[in-house]
Amino acid sequence: MPRPAPTLLWTVLTFLTEIAGRTITGERLPADFPTRVGGWQALSLYVCYTPLLLWGPLLGALTVAYARRRDRGAPLSD
Repeated sequence: MPRPAPTLLWTVLTFLTEIAGRTITGERLPADFPTRVGGWQALSLYVCYTPLLLWGPLLGALTVAYARRRDRGAPLSD
């Protein structure tokens, strides 16, 4: 069974560090960081990066849903 903790931790840390204006190491984000610049550059970052951040958690949820659905079915016959 896969371990969802690293994927969940990475997703949560990324959102929290963005909101706090800090990097993962605790330093302030540089002034030219794409979300600090604003405009189309920030929009481009969010549009491109959001699917990458959500890929792991969504794949995990899909895997769990599939396993539950598969377990409810009839026994497999070879």
